[in-house]
Amino acid sequence: MWRRSELSYCSNLHPGEQLADVEENLARYFSRVMARRTLSEMASGLWLSAVAASSLQSPESLKVFRETLQRHGVVLTSLNGFPYGNFHQTKVKEAVYLPDWSEPERLKYTCQLGVVLASCLPESVAQGTISTLPLGYRHQWSEEKQQRSIEQLLRLNAELAVLKELEGKHIVVCLEMEPDCVLETTSQLIAFFSALTAANGEYPAHLGVCFDVCHQGVMYEDSYDALRRITEAGITIGKIQISNAFEVDMQSLQDPVSDVHDLLAEFAEARYLHQVKARCPDGKLIAVPDLSEALASMYMARTGLNDTTSWRVHFHIPLSFSSCIHPAIKPLHGTLNGVFQFLADYQDLVKPCLEVETYTWDVLPAALQPQDDDALIDGVAGELHWLEQQLADRGLLHHD
Repeated sequence: MWRRSELSYCSNLHPGEQLADVEENLARYFSRVMARRTLSEMASGLWLSAVAASSLQSPESLKVFRETLQRHGVVLTSLNGFPYGNFHQTKVKEAVYLPDWSEPERLKYTCQLGVVLASCLPESVAQGTISTLPLGYRHQWSEEKQQRSIEQLLRLNAELAVLKELEGKHIVVCLEMEPDCVLETTSQLIAFFSALTAANGEYPAHLGVCFDVCHQGVMYEDSYDALRRITEAGITIGKIQISNAFEVDMQSLQDPVSDVHDLLAEFAEARYLHQVKARCPDGKLIAVPDLSEALASMYMARTGLNDTTSWRVHFHIPLSFSSCIHPAIKPLHGTLNGVFQFLADYQDLVKPCLEVETYTWDVLPAALQPQDDDALIDGVAGELHWLEQQLADRGLLHHD
């Protein structure tokens, strides 16, 4: 079961690459979300860039940072170590996967995050989690990169084992599957952990999975079955990012080729990558790297997109949305329900960090965007309230 204060949101929705920006965001947003929830302290899925993490490697800087967290009521149990650099620059797209896990910069950054988290975990908390990318972007991958990634992840595992001896804290770095990445499906994840275990001689205790609900929904995966298989494979589920994608019911459109362009044009924004998985009548999937490309390709018969029955789009939409601009655009609540059912059925075996991750508030279609800080804070607090209700309905929420 979870306490209300254990439910967090990921701070990657707030711009800020420098440590000073992180501290400003805690005051400007986090503290106010916490107050809106009538809490005196709250867990945080804090995003620290490589620049911010590198500035927190001395005992003095860590002491000041711990004091900052305490002042704002932050209970730091999890970090987002996926975006390395500026996650809010004009264009991020596939650059979010760099450096990938074959590059030394990714290892250094993640080790530094481990130091920060081990130092900042509350005394009563023995384990912390860090989410990271699923090795890299598939279109930029090779066998050499694959082998180098295995070597670096096992080195990370060894470094975190040493850190545990020094700090007494168990840090788990969690690979987060994502469409069009090296690890995009549960089957690929399980196979990779089998390879990691074989190379290490035993299961790497400081590595696990971050299950992003939006990502696996886009992949048309059954979330309950995916989480069950991961658990039965003995892989640690350190974090679940409670997030949502949307599906377009192409069969409900009178003229899919023209209608879908009109409906989705505002979602095809320029900053983030919005992968599309389109389902054909025979069940096969057509993968398109970005929504803008999919919309442009609708007019080309050779792509097959004009004959698909549904599209699922990697665009994190707020959890509380029951609809999205048009009846043909449907939030994937079934994927979320599968996750909550899994948590209910397996509550004696797993208790991952639960983190709301809707980083797209400021790139939503204009009619859906919050217009000021108060509206954004209401939106984030509303998502956390929605999560509380889902847990409470299944007997998974402590009533303090």
